Amino acid sequence: MPRVEGRPGATLPPINFDDLGKQIRERHPDATDQDVMSAALYPAVTEDYLKFNEEFGPVDKLDTRIFLTGPRIGEDFEVWQTFEGF
Repeated sequence: MPRVEGRPGATLPPINFDDLGKQIRERHPDATDQDVMSAALYPAVTEDYLKFNEEFGPVDKLDTRIFLTGPRIGEDFEVWQTFEGF
């Protein structure tokens, strides 16, 4: 494979994060600055993530098995949410 000379990404066109943020927030009003940065790097993945999050809510507090396979019938599980400032 050919060797990359210089900084990877140096030849990419510049990106206007303000414009990208406006575009993202038109479709997803609750998008954060972190989501905008993610969209700059991985646009399709970020779009899928934001749609998923809008449909199912924040799932980052779920245990991995519960998230991937769902609970067993009749299984109880806890979800812990922390609140900043408390």
